[in-house]
Amino acid sequence: MKIVCFGDSLTARKEGYPKPMLTMMLSEKVKGHRYVNAGAMGNTTVEARGRLKEDVLNEHPDIVTIMFGSNDCSEKKDVSLTTFHDNLLFCIKKIGSKKVILITPSPVDDEKQLYRKNNELIKYVEIIKELATESHCEVIDFYQHVMEQENYPKLLVGKSDDGLHFGEKLYDQLSDLIAERLKNRERIIEQPLWKKLKNKF
Repeated sequence: MKIVCFGDSLTARKEGYPKPMLTMMLSEKVKGHRYVNAGAMGNTTVEARGRLKEDVLNEHPDIVTIMFGSNDCSEKKDVSLTTFHDNLLFCIKKIGSKKVILITPSPVDDEKQLYRKNNELIKYVEIIKELATESHCEVIDFYQHVMEQENYPKLLVGKSDDGLHFGEKLYDQLSDLIAERLKNRERIIEQPLWKKLKNKF
């Protein structure tokens, strides 16, 4: 399979490694597939929609993870909730809902972040989850996964201690969550024909 990871800097960051950490870890955890990192620093869903064809559709992927929201909710970007919803829905429809795994962005450290706050970010997180239900997409609620951990702000410290860009520990957790979904897809693909037919009814 070819897996494209589509997102902003949380998808693209290398954290001191020669390659983006997310796809590097995934390639070690679920071997035998091709991984394409289509993360772009500072991107909102507005820019994502504009580069969807070149960076995602032209790759002819089997699976696409989509992780946006951290920049959309920023006071500097101020992408409305309606626009955020419409842009994500556009991407889902173009890719095909069965190929999409939506991922909610991680929370921020409110004490360190000047332009993003969790009380705003959560509104974008809820839209992602609603779209997953409406479009019948898989969803990984990474926001909640991180929030439930004790002293989660400590996990948000990466090379850049800005309360947004996390480091190796959370990339390990995020890649584990994605890897679990990819392995489930592998099991479905490897099912004998009679089981596949049975699952349709």
